[in-house]
Amino acid sequence: MTVHKFFPEHRAGTEVLTLKIAQEVIRRGHQVLVVTANPPDTDARYREGEEIRRYTYEGVDVVSLEEPLRLKGYRFPHEYQHPAMRQQFASLIEEFSPDLVHVLHAQNLSASVIEEAKARRLPVILSTTDFWFICPIVQLKRPDGSVCEGPGEGAKNCLTCYTPKLLPPKQEFKEAISKRFPGISKMAGSLGQNLLYEGYLYAKSMQAVKATAERPEILAEIANSVDAITVPTLLMKRLFIKNGIREDLIHHIPFGIDTGKLVDWCEKSPSSRVRIGYIGTLFEHKGVDILIKAFQRLNQPNRAVLKIYGSPEQFPEYAETLHELAFSDINTKDAVSFLGTFPNEDFGKVLSELDVLVVPSRWYENTPLVMQSALATKTPLIATDLGGMAELIEPGINGLLFQLNDHDDLAAQLARIVDERELLPSMRSNIGPQRTMKEMVDDLEVFYNNSLNLVTST
Repeated sequence: MTVHKFFPEHRAGTEVLTLKIAQEVIRRGHQVLVVTANPPDTDARYREGEEIRRYTYEGVDVVSLEEPLRLKGYRFPHEYQHPAMRQQFASLIEEFSPDLVHVLHAQNLSASVIEEAKARRLPVILSTTDFWFICPIVQLKRPDGSVCEGPGEGAKNCLTCYTPKLLPPKQEFKEAISKRFPGISKMAGSLGQNLLYEGYLYAKSMQAVKATAERPEILAEIANSVDAITVPTLLMKRLFIKNGIREDLIHHIPFGIDTGKLVDWCEKSPSSRVRIGYIGTLFEHKGVDILIKAFQRLNQPNRAVLKIYGSPEQFPEYAETLHELAFSDINTKDAVSFLGTFPNEDFGKVLSELDVLVVPSRWYENTPLVMQSALATKTPLIATDLGGMAELIEPGINGLLFQLNDHDDLAAQLARIVDERELLPSMRSNIGPQRTMKEMVDDLEVFYNNSLNLVTST
């Protein structure tokens, strides 16, 4: 199994999904090796150290291809076709002798892992958890906050959105020059460094444009070489087809979750105030600032509290912005709590102490596992009316929806659950059992077996 990053350093939804699938497959008597990368959440320019790391995490054997390997001789096209990653993956195939490769994510490793597996006539199942195959920033979100449906003709959307991110800002360039060539940097002075920067941009910009323009066709061709593609939402299926991925390969397989530690936490602990919660990454695309602004407009500190769970260390600048925003309103600041992270075994308990979970993401998302986990504890949802989030919610039945980036609309939905006190119990009573990880792996095993039988017959 391949994934773009993994435990223990990284612990978002795709990492959880990969871990749970791997553990369930192992329980069924199969042998699993997870191959992953370990990108830093912040600056990677000076990353040094080992190129490959081996360890075991919660019973799963892991090989991590570290950042020094990814950055070695790095060129813009390596984001999606990385020869060093392919070479190392080839060595792992030789060593592990897999019968099948299941790609949960290819970012950081690059799609070269698929190319190498297919070159060796191995069956490959691709289970996509985001839009990396059609969007280099994975979120299909434009700089102005609007959502996107793919690269467009000639990758024009990516050229105006992603390509500028490939070129470093002037200060970052100057810091790199000073570190690598201190003598030249000192002699050149500020004016000379500016001229060097302009020359660098001129030399690199055409390379960046070329890599961006070629990316959609190359990745569509690689995706179309696999044996089956599973997607968690109908939205993802539609967008993949729109962007050149074969419809006959794509199968809708919703995510499953490990409900074992959740179903005993369906009763809510008593509270005199409505407990509004957020659980997840504290980063801009997750929209936590939208939630805080909406809560402040609600202005009901005596009737509601906001509990925010997430690491402030992963993206510290954004986390600091959230703190400043939350404590800027004297009327509500005491009703907002930043509670950090918690062990996975406490997930059910945390949800039992929330009356509603809010998912205010600015991008399509793909059935965030936290939403399914909330439903497993009969916790209603409020989410952005977008993508996989909206596919999980029946408004007024098990949750509510609000318009993208609209904190006023979110405030209106929050006001409903505070003012209409019968609404939350009604929605809780409508929530039934959630799809389990066992059910998801049952479906995946069908594709495993079909792919293996196809290889055997040919």
